[in-house]
Amino acid sequence: MAAGLTVCSPVSAATSSDASLLSWAYLDSQNPHTKVVDAAVSPPVGTSRDDAGRAHTYRSYFTYDLTTLKGTVVHGSYLSTFEKTVTDCSAPATIEVWRTRPVKDDTTWLRPPAEIEKLLTATRGAGAYCPGYLGLDMTATLNAALSRREKSITLEFRVTADQEADARTGRTFEKPALSVTANHPPTVANLHLAYPDRPCGTLTKPSPAARNTVFAATATDADEGDYPTVRYAIWPVDHPDQRREFRDYHGTDLSQYADGTVLAWQAQASDYDDQGPWSKTCYLVMDRTAPANPPQVSSRTYPEGDSPGGGTGIEGTFRFDGAGDRDVVAFAWRDSMGYYGQVPARRPGGKAILKYTPKLRFVTDLYVASVDAAGNRGPEKNYRFRVAETAPYADVMVNGVGLPSRITFLASKLETTAFGYQLKDGPEVRLPAVDGKATGSITFTTTGQVEVAVRSYAKSKLIGQETMQVWVTDAPDVESAEFNLDTDQVAGKVGSFRFTPHSKDVTAYEYNLDGEWKTVPAEDDGTAVLPWTATPGWHSMIVRSVRADGSTSMETTYQFNIIDTRPSAYAHELSSWPRRDGVGVPLSIELQSQLPELTGFVYRFDGGAEQTVSSEGNPYAYITVTPTHAGDNAVVVQALLSNGTRSPATTYTFGIWSGPVVTQTPTGNGTVGRPATFTFHPGLPDVASYRYSLNGADEETVDAGPDGTATVTYTPGSSGYQEVRVTSVGADGTESDQRAQPFIVRDNRVNVYSTYDWSRVGIGWTGYFYFSTQLFGEVTEYHYRVNDGPEQVLPASTEGTSTRVAVPFDRNGTNTLHVQSLTAGGELSPVTDYDFTVGNAPYVVSAQYPNGTWSGGGGVPGTFEFSGGTAGIVSFSWQVDDGPSTDVQADSQGKASITYTPAQNFETHTLSVTGYKADGTATDATRYEIYVSNGA
Repeated sequence: MAAGLTVCSPVSAATSSDASLLSWAYLDSQNPHTKVVDAAVSPPVGTSRDDAGRAHTYRSYFTYDLTTLKGTVVHGSYLSTFEKTVTDCSAPATIEVWRTRPVKDDTTWLRPPAEIEKLLTATRGAGAYCPGYLGLDMTATLNAALSRREKSITLEFRVTADQEADARTGRTFEKPALSVTANHPPTVANLHLAYPDRPCGTLTKPSPAARNTVFAATATDADEGDYPTVRYAIWPVDHPDQRREFRDYHGTDLSQYADGTVLAWQAQASDYDDQGPWSKTCYLVMDRTAPANPPQVSSRTYPEGDSPGGGTGIEGTFRFDGAGDRDVVAFAWRDSMGYYGQVPARRPGGKAILKYTPKLRFVTDLYVASVDAAGNRGPEKNYRFRVAETAPYADVMVNGVGLPSRITFLASKLETTAFGYQLKDGPEVRLPAVDGKATGSITFTTTGQVEVAVRSYAKSKLIGQETMQVWVTDAPDVESAEFNLDTDQVAGKVGSFRFTPHSKDVTAYEYNLDGEWKTVPAEDDGTAVLPWTATPGWHSMIVRSVRADGSTSMETTYQFNIIDTRPSAYAHELSSWPRRDGVGVPLSIELQSQLPELTGFVYRFDGGAEQTVSSEGNPYAYITVTPTHAGDNAVVVQALLSNGTRSPATTYTFGIWSGPVVTQTPTGNGTVGRPATFTFHPGLPDVASYRYSLNGADEETVDAGPDGTATVTYTPGSSGYQEVRVTSVGADGTESDQRAQPFIVRDNRVNVYSTYDWSRVGIGWTGYFYFSTQLFGEVTEYHYRVNDGPEQVLPASTEGTSTRVAVPFDRNGTNTLHVQSLTAGGELSPVTDYDFTVGNAPYVVSAQYPNGTWSGGGGVPGTFEFSGGTAGIVSFSWQVDDGPSTDVQADSQGKASITYTPAQNFETHTLSVTGYKADGTATDATRYEIYVSNGA
């Protein structure tokens, strides 16, 4: 479906303001031939007496400007004021607000503005709040005024006629404020059809439209801050009752309308508050018929077929021809790389020209379709052509920035007489081809990825071109005959590094070898030599050149390794956590050396006798030592060489943990309910006691024996990961590190699981359960019973960790499987109770079509037997797939059978069976899968 198009400009929600009071006036019965306009007094209403005792009856008029609300919809308006003075608050007065004719020049008490519409009747005075508030909703009034296109509105405040002469009703008001919340409904213009663009259309000349059409309109709004949306309506011109409305975000499907149907359509814009007016009516005519034939495609440059044409990077001219089909107004094209476009025909059914440069080498497909005025595309023409390999093979040997680099060419066509190359924005350089080859000089001015256009010419004719991406760096070259990745020298070796520039005017080099930046001056040719005496380890040297203006080049990283004359030693176990090392615990140490002619190592542990270990042709060997004290221990080691000499010695000092060593009886994992004995061995001298905690319990203390050890016994009550935490305390109060010794406890209970869902199947089915235990190898039997049935004995499987047991279902609802394990030593585990639910779905079997098994065949009848599920079944209903449901009566044992014959080989069916009791109660349904084979 085509993409939708709606052009929008910013709009907003309703805005609030106060309407401008253009003027106000009051009339006085004591001055019947005049009026008072915009006086600097509070507007008077009702009757009051002056100092001379004369009674004055007043009415006040207020005129508000509505011109700023032109074209809006009022969503809220309120007229509000407060009484400032009241002659007598104990006397009730009925205040009226009227919409009147405007106040004119000849308005007087005797000729007041005509009252048109009473807006408010409100009693004031004789209440708790006096002077009080007066207000009324003006929303409907203002919208009505705007619909009459009035530019202002005049409101009269007065006392009702039968009270107006009462001198107690006199009062004054604040000038009323008229608040307004209004919104400009958006409008639409520029209605058209898009992709391809077509005008709005008239009834006599409707625009053609395809099944997938994009409607477009421009929505505008006088407000700011939001965006309107556009809604469209469409209907057949002869069926306005079929009008439908829609929003066209991604194009609209018009496939429901027949070819040639004339449709009318409109657009309407909406913002968050209002819908604007519907636009004028546009018209379209359905064109569901695409051009019948693909266009004719030809090119002299790239002829169709296997004969190569044109050349790499050479533009070709492709001619598309509608062959006189006046339905064709354009041609849509795409290529194998995903590029696409459309070109118009010079006239309906005529030709078009596409200038196109193939993006692929060798073979390219151009797909071209004819397009009619409605945008319908006809069948595509697949125009496949070959591109001659004419661009030169080029290679650039980059020498840096500002220095000549070498570019070499090799012709791909025998007729090549010259090559060209060009940097971006630079002039092209031509080189004559000699025996299909050429070499030139190219100078790069910047670093990074640089585009170089390379071309082939046959005399003056361009026959092939492409663009190369060349990485240009001005980082210096670093070389060393002694120190490189091919040879590992031994520390102390004297050698040098040679730095070669890749930019002009190099006066020095900055290098960082082992963490410190240093400088070496360059010779006149820009090179420099750095002498160096090797130090051991892996080295990564960073080098950059420095030009005369102080600028630096990109950096080169040069890496190499130097062999240490001394061997290394390391105990990997000491880096693990929790710590496992301790006094009396054997410790493995790796000895290493990269020296040539290595045969082994000699070492002494903690001042003991010298010992020798062979490396057996490897650059390493392992030794095992047993520390006798906590804290620092040391191994002194030398490498042995084949000539009988030794390397300088390395002393490897490592710390042994002072935490007590814990041994366990019996060894291995513990078991719930079986006691285990832990023995604490001292890691420090003069241990008097141990503080310990078993499985997170409160800490306890046990005294040490004369040999410094102590034992505790623990019977775990739960399975899983547990810890023994212990700290030794010396006679002087010295505490060791705390040892956290893992203790894995196996569960002695039987685990029961099943892979089936028992929520629906009923009596007659057999369920399979699996018993497993963490005491695998020790358990010899499982003793189990179902519900209150007899105990049964099942030998434990010796081929896997699980033992399967089959349980026939004979009771609906919740059932319980009780199981214990028995070990060879006669230990009986606690009982595991496993609840499972037996439903009431019937049991279904078939000898010819076993459930879910490919069998039988088309035309081979199958007998399906129904039974069980629950007691009291008197009938069954069954159906195959979505076919009709059929009832079958059950016999006295609650059983029934049917015959079903599949029609075809290699098809699957689902048989659904439901049982029914005498009271009409239905069971759950059984779904039985019938897989029909080929009857062989």
